[in-house]
Amino acid sequence: MLTFRHLVALGTLASSLACGVAPPAAPGAEIPSTGGPSDQFPPQQGGESPTDPAGCPDDAEFFRTRLWEPVMSSQCITCHNAGGIAAGTRLVLTPEGQPGAEEDNLDTVRAVARLQYDGTSLLLLKPSGQHPLGHGGGKLLSPDSALYADFQRFTQRAQGEPGSCDAPPPAQETCPADELDPTARRQLRMLTRFEYDNTLTDLLYLDEPSTWGQALPAEEVANGFDNAAAARTVGQLLTDKLLRASEEAALAAVEKLPRHVSCSASAACALQFIQDFGARAFRAPLTETERTRYQALYTKVSAEEGYLEGIKAVTSAMLLSPNFLYRSELGVHQGAGRYVLTDYEVASELSYLFWGSMPDAELFAKAKQGQLHTPEQIAAEARRMLTSPRSRPLLNHFVSQWMELERVDQVQKDPLVLANFSPELRKAMKTETLELFDHIVRQGSGQLSELFSADYTFASSTLATFYGLNMPVGGTTSPSGANMWSLTGTGRGGLLTHGGILAAQATPQAASPVRRGKLVRERLLCQPLPPAPPGLDLELGDTGTQQTNRERFQEHSRNAACSTCHQLMDPIGFGFEQFDSVGRYKPKMANGDLVDASGEVLASKSTQGTFVGVDGLQVKLASSPDVADCFSLQWLRFAYGVAGEENTCAASQLTKRFRQNSLSIPELIVSVTQLPRFTQRWGEDISEPPPTSTDGGTSIPDGGSGTTDGGSGTTDGGSGTTDGGTRPPDGGTGTTDGGTGTTDGGTRPPDGGTSTDAGTPPPPGGLQLTQSVQSDWGTGYCNNIKLTNKGTTTVTWRVSVTIVGTLTNAWSSYASASGSVVTFTGESWNSQLAAGASTNFGYCAKR
Repeated sequence: MLTFRHLVALGTLASSLACGVAPPAAPGAEIPSTGGPSDQFPPQQGGESPTDPAGCPDDAEFFRTRLWEPVMSSQCITCHNAGGIAAGTRLVLTPEGQPGAEEDNLDTVRAVARLQYDGTSLLLLKPSGQHPLGHGGGKLLSPDSALYADFQRFTQRAQGEPGSCDAPPPAQETCPADELDPTARRQLRMLTRFEYDNTLTDLLYLDEPSTWGQALPAEEVANGFDNAAAARTVGQLLTDKLLRASEEAALAAVEKLPRHVSCSASAACALQFIQDFGARAFRAPLTETERTRYQALYTKVSAEEGYLEGIKAVTSAMLLSPNFLYRSELGVHQGAGRYVLTDYEVASELSYLFWGSMPDAELFAKAKQGQLHTPEQIAAEARRMLTSPRSRPLLNHFVSQWMELERVDQVQKDPLVLANFSPELRKAMKTETLELFDHIVRQGSGQLSELFSADYTFASSTLATFYGLNMPVGGTTSPSGANMWSLTGTGRGGLLTHGGILAAQATPQAASPVRRGKLVRERLLCQPLPPAPPGLDLELGDTGTQQTNRERFQEHSRNAACSTCHQLMDPIGFGFEQFDSVGRYKPKMANGDLVDASGEVLASKSTQGTFVGVDGLQVKLASSPDVADCFSLQWLRFAYGVAGEENTCAASQLTKRFRQNSLSIPELIVSVTQLPRFTQRWGEDISEPPPTSTDGGTSIPDGGSGTTDGGSGTTDGGSGTTDGGTRPPDGGTGTTDGGTGTTDGGTRPPDGGTSTDAGTPPPPGGLQLTQSVQSDWGTGYCNNIKLTNKGTTTVTWRVSVTIVGTLTNAWSSYASASGSVVTFTGESWNSQLAAGASTNFGYCAKR
């Protein structure tokens, strides 16, 4: 997915900005501002501060241990070197091992730390993605991370801030085990298509799995996963499809009405249905207000159309309610802005984490009894749910997205390479990877390393024939019917030799060192790569030439514009050269010579070094702390639906638990439920006492889920529409710390600001505006905005957004503030939007 920073790098920055800080300013030159006519951002002079402090006596050690080793030696230097695409910037680093490298790099970084834009050091603005011109190398630091704090402390030292040399450095550990992550904000999480179908299947007692969810518009993918709360949006198409699905699902519910209630058709029976079905659909007991509304809806419809039509109307309305479509993570205020989730909210967290669906009867009972409070109670339920067969679809869903298995169904293969890359073979390839992961978690060692060292696999007869396997392990069959096969002597072994992964990361004609190396770099090492500089010719030579695949791709290392980034992918990918475009093992070339499968991992602090073949790579990965930390981070992202930075508090807590449990995958998944973030959230500090529930735990206040941090709420017990239910917002944004969006195409700011129908003027006709959180560090935040022209003609756009706090900067737009309302207009390159086109811009504000 192209993020904002990628779009900036591709469309608005010169190639000299693609990985670095701003180019050197000429004497007296001004650093450009995107503040526009409003003068929100007065131009700042480039250059160093008037004084040139010598720094602190231990700066060299601080720089080496806190900045260089954690990030600069592995990520920054790939672009910021004398031959890299950031060679024209102020930040040019010297590779380790060269004479004077340590001193030169310290002096260079210290000089950049003294440069300021709008009062903040470039060394902080650039890698955190907060500079108006963005950072072509991506966001490397989160403002709430320990690593950012180290960069900030180094900047204070470089600028000679009084006391900065005497102050003790921040602790290496991001946060204590019992500390709540600052990014754990209250939110509503919309069900994904996967969760929507699973929930309807369980809620309606369907004989066959629901497919209504698959007909909904696809989710925005963030970090490879489809459940990022900040990326969810609601538009007209989704609203229409949800309405249709609710009507068809209501008919299915009526067909199985005896499963829901056993009483005879009557008003009393309808009330029982409303209470019982509503509690299961909303995953919490209905409030009195909600019960009364749905009862009124039933009475009105049944009086004209009869009992069954009344039940259908109620069911359809409930399935359109945000109480059904969204998972509440709002909690009840405990003071000082800290909220504790209710037992029912915890039950939903557990069920959607392990089953991707609604709670079962046992979880509902525990919630009602108030038995989902303590870590021990939650862990017991987590283990029960993980060992249940019902967790298998969820594990499959994680693995499919983590290793990009969905691409197996999409890739095209040249018939000259393989005459029939059939659907049956594709399915068998995906199943192989899913079966291995499930076997290791449930029956194997449970260790992360076994994913890379397994000398066996699970293959159907079709796949076994394709691989040429001949040693089945007797009596061992997976739930899918695939047999276990020994891989001894086959050239295979471990996850990365699976045909599905290899075929998905290849071109139609040949293996792709770039795609395979990129998969390892981003999905196993969690090191996102910047996009290609604009204007580059990405085409390589014809596969029909006499060159080997390695020789063709080595063009990247000879091209200075390509080499600095491709050295992070291609040398890893060369280790896969014994596997062709469809994943067949071919250790020899057509002339009989052995394929050169030597490779190397560069710029990864605990994984660096050479290897030979995929087996050599997997030996390195199996013992790498980088891989262990990344795998933990991937589960954090998947479980909580967040972007998940490596240096956040929750990431540190989960990784520490993973290591303490000997890198056990099952224990890692259970550990997700033991973090403070699982039961607590940050939000607005309010003075009202929390309401209590008679059903165990603390209930959500009357009015339903509402919105977070001051939003007015749109739930079914609040101010929604008539007929008992609330229609999903039409064109609003998904929720991260800010509610379900607003009607009529408006957007509720993700920080919980005023909605468009309560202060923010709606966009002009035909324009759709959505917001998502880029970063939030408590005292401030940055939001991305996507503006789409839904009309039929080209427009010159101008939109207004209500924000929380004071605007500090904006990018890819001109911004003019009047109180809390900020008006944005486009720059020269994006001021006009053709019909159907979109543009991205954003802003930061301090609270």
